[in-house]
Amino acid sequence: MKELSPSERSQIVEAIKAMGEGIRWKADSAERHLQKRIARGHLPTTATMEDYEHVIHSVLQDKSAQVFRYWYNRKPYLTLVTAVQSKQWLVMFSYDGLMETAFIIERPEQYLNKPGFEEIGTLSEVQHEL
Repeated sequence: MKELSPSERSQIVEAIKAMGEGIRWKADSAERHLQKRIARGHLPTTATMEDYEHVIHSVLQDKSAQVFRYWYNRKPYLTLVTAVQSKQWLVMFSYDGLMETAFIIERPEQYLNKPGFEEIGTLSEVQHEL
């Protein structure tokens, strides 16, 4: 597991906990993200926001989910990746608990090796280290 300062680890755990208690989307972005996931075949055409958020919650609760820090424009985001119904789902949100996106990644090894991604460890490891 990547070495983190106690304060950063605490920030990460608190952000994950906040997301688990209620997903907060950027203004006017939730429905757009849902429609994009449906259009890309990540969710069935009948999927609702409740269905989409259920997948997100599944990722946030999976103790074996891989946790990454993703840097974009010098700002860190948390990214969790795990299998949901045999598809690899990525969930990304800010440290202040604001949802960025959630989608299926076809080639996780390739996608997560892009610049900006830093592997931290599993969700279980991150939560256990506190």
